[in-house]
Amino acid sequence: MNAPDQARPGITILDFKPVAGIGALVGFADVHVPAWRLKIFGCPVFDGAGRRWVSLPAKPQLDRDKRALTDANGKVVYNPTAAFDDKATADRFSEAVISALIAFNPDAFGTGNGQ
Repeated sequence: MNAPDQARPGITILDFKPVAGIGALVGFADVHVPAWRLKIFGCPVFDGAGRRWVSLPAKPQLDRDKRALTDANGKVVYNPTAAFDDKATADRFSEAVISALIAFNPDAFGTGNGQ
C-alpha cells in the first residue's frame, strides 16, 4: 500500500510563464513533486470550453527539414515525452497542478482571484 504522499503527492509550482493569444493555452508551469523529488518543466496550462487542465510537456513532430508538422486544421502535431498509466491519474495530476498554480499566482487565469 502506498503512503499518502506517494498516492497523491503534494505539488508546488516553481515558475509560471503566461502566454496570450494561443487558443486555450494560458501558459507553462514548472512543477515540483517533492515526495518524488521530481521537477517537470514546461507543463502546458489550458483554460477553455468551461474547464482548466494541465498536460505533461510534449515535443512537436518534425518533418525532414526539421519544421513542425501540422494536422489538417493547421495545428502542430505533438508527441508525448511522458505519460500517466491512466486518465484518472492524469486528471488528479492536472487538478493538483491547477490548485497549486492558483496558490502560486492567483492571476494565472486572468481573473485576479483564482476563479
